[in-house]
Amino acid sequence: MIVNGKSLKINETEIELEYTIQKCIEYDNQIVILMYDEAIIPNNVLCFDNQGKELWKINDILNIPRPTGNVDVIKESDNILTVHSVLGMVFKIDIEKKVLIEKIYLR
Repeated sequence: MIVNGKSLKINETEIELEYTIQKCIEYDNQIVILMYDEAIIPNNVLCFDNQGKELWKINDILNIPRPTGNVDVIKESDNILTVHSVLGMVFKIDIEKKVLIEKIYLR
């Protein structure tokens, strides 16, 4: 996997994104990216498989009516991703099952 600004190369597939990739996390068979530029954008966490196919965007799992952006992603374990939102919420997601496990309010 190679990250260069707004492009992501997974094996032989090159993906051009609209925003800059700020962070990239590798799991056994999935790659999660966090992207934003000057402004944080909604639905800015994406997951791809090892062939470069998009599997989901964060709001596919969270189903928030008015999604806000996210500022950090952390790999907690082999299948758990922690996502920190700009509004001070923390979401724990099982990336394999594509389900929200826990929602924590920091404010």
